[in-house]
Amino acid sequence: MRIAIPTIGSRGDVQPFIALAQGLVQAGHSVTLASHPHMRTLVESHGVTFAPIGPDIDLAEQAAAIRRRARSAAIGLAQAMRAAFDVLERSHDDILAKCRQADLVVVPTAAATGKNEAELLGLPYLSVTLMPWAIPWSDPERPILKRIVYGAIDGLARLITVRPLNRLRKRQGLPPVGKEGLTSARLNLVPVSPAVYPPNPLWEPRHRIVGYWFAKAPGEWAPPADLVSFLEHGAPPVLISLGAMSVGDDDAAASASLFVNAVRQAGVRAIVQGWEAGIKELTLPPDILATGSLPHGWLLPHCAGVVHHGGFGTTAAGLRAGIPALVIPHMADQFYWGQHVHELGAGPQPIRRAKLDAAGLAASLDGLVRNEDLRAAACALGERIRAEDGVANAVKLIEETFA
Repeated sequence: MRIAIPTIGSRGDVQPFIALAQGLVQAGHSVTLASHPHMRTLVESHGVTFAPIGPDIDLAEQAAAIRRRARSAAIGLAQAMRAAFDVLERSHDDILAKCRQADLVVVPTAAATGKNEAELLGLPYLSVTLMPWAIPWSDPERPILKRIVYGAIDGLARLITVRPLNRLRKRQGLPPVGKEGLTSARLNLVPVSPAVYPPNPLWEPRHRIVGYWFAKAPGEWAPPADLVSFLEHGAPPVLISLGAMSVGDDDAAASASLFVNAVRQAGVRAIVQGWEAGIKELTLPPDILATGSLPHGWLLPHCAGVVHHGGFGTTAAGLRAGIPALVIPHMADQFYWGQHVHELGAGPQPIRRAKLDAAGLAASLDGLVRNEDLRAAACALGERIRAEDGVANAVKLIEETFA
């Protein structure tokens, strides 16, 4: 089959689809992953065919800027989704052109990229959901209070996702979405480990938990010499990597200083990614190494723990590595993943960015490195995840459903 995978968003939004594309290509299919023009190097370095769509902007930087300006996480989420749907509309012609060359379209449900275009062309499509708790389900035995609460959550989700998508659909000559919402009525894949989020028996059969998708690392990549030296000359470090939430210069100095002070107080070693402008203003001790982007699949197994923002991709990579994680959520699904990692026993209680201070962060860093219960739980969970093959499971379901 000729398969198109159009996706917009941050690197974390694109990375799982690189893994899926690799698996589909290995199974003999022709796959094109379409995304923002600046994602070309990332995608092609993994041996996947790339096509640019839409404006050459960085949605990760936009989301970080929106988060910093927003009065609350809810407002920030709504504004970020508005920005995403604006990019989606501006990408419509490019997505339509790529879908015309396909037999099947893979639709990420974060912004339903490709759903409208597939329907306009009469093409079959599957969807991919990275937030399993957002999949609706009906339980007649659910207490009335919980029905009200979950109904309100579903209503908010439709307000910030389905309504703007329907406005786009009207302008593109399509009817409002049906009861399937942003998903496919035939197959909706959930690339999460069942050890992390077990399948809900009350879901419709089209929703399938398949396991995480991890891309095979580029064959020519090698770690920088200073990183290798740092890892070889001391105890395993903590990785501090807040992804898009560490982008931007307006609070870089203060944020970098806070994390460096916390690392010093905790007496741990650390690798810090992000806040480049702020890091340059600091004199780092020998136990802290500032780096740029690095493949987490390679780096995390060398670390004692990870501090991250709760993005889908980093959460998955940390759990797979079998190391404890402290989540500092900023917006959207990050709050869920932070709390869920804690409930799984694989990390301390998450810390909201607004509540962050050096003393509290230092205490959590100490726990990441020295709390044996956290380390044992994370290690056991990592072993289960590494035994799964989410990409192979997904490819099998796609072929069974659409071949």
